[in-house]
Amino acid sequence: MAWCPKCRNEYVEGVTTCAECGIELVEELPEEIDSETPVVLMEVESEPFAEKIFEYLQYCDIGTAAIFPPSDETDKYQLVVAEFEKEEAENMLLSKNPDELSAWIDDKLSEIENEQAQEMFSDLRTEASSVYVKKKDKYADLKFSGVSFLIFGVVGLAMVILNFMDVIQWMNEFSMVIMGVVFVLFLIVGVVSLVRARTLRDIVSEEERITDEVMSWIDENITDEVIENLMDPNLSQEDNYFSVHGQLCRMVTEKFPFFSANYADELMDERYSDYCDKEDKE
Repeated sequence: MAWCPKCRNEYVEGVTTCAECGIELVEELPEEIDSETPVVLMEVESEPFAEKIFEYLQYCDIGTAAIFPPSDETDKYQLVVAEFEKEEAENMLLSKNPDELSAWIDDKLSEIENEQAQEMFSDLRTEASSVYVKKKDKYADLKFSGVSFLIFGVVGLAMVILNFMDVIQWMNEFSMVIMGVVFVLFLIVGVVSLVRARTLRDIVSEEERITDEVMSWIDENITDEVIENLMDPNLSQEDNYFSVHGQLCRMVTEKFPFFSANYADELMDERYSDYCDKEDKE
């Protein structure tokens, strides 16, 4: 009998090639290896290089990768993986020129570090940017809420009254009392919201006036050249962001001491982002 060493199918005598795999048959199958069994991927002489390869394999989701230290059988460090991940790991590493593998690994780890730094930088910038709600938006929200609660309250009370007068049969007496209280609360909330919105209406125009003044000052005084001069070439991108962003915020608050610090923070974050976008395009 003949066997395919890959798919392990059995063939009758006279057949020499596997119909599925296209490889030559053998008379005996090799001993089947447990897919979880650790196998040696490669051997390297230095521990730091072994740790670099291990780090790269871990990043590439080769979860079974491990380092075996020198032993009585070998004086080299062994990178091992489970049998089921060996082929994938080999495709990533062993296809490279051995003389260039160390430099290639360094480049890959540098790319990974930069990607992670960019992701962290993006997260930090998002967290650092305080969310400032403009008075205009608060006014619009309060007005919308007030009108909505008033409409629901009036319509609801009208339904309760019609039910009480037996014009419609919608609820019993207990339910009418409960729903009546709820719709009265709706009316109260609606009135309170509209009163607060009216209070904000005058503040909105003042905020818009101050904002226009601040934005004009920013356009004239916080130019790309100013931001560029604040950048420190010795700092990383994320460190430069926090350093420059903090200095820009102080410039605004010193010029406009009564301007919202959170709003200034948001405006400077947008200004710094505009500068970075221009730099990236160039």
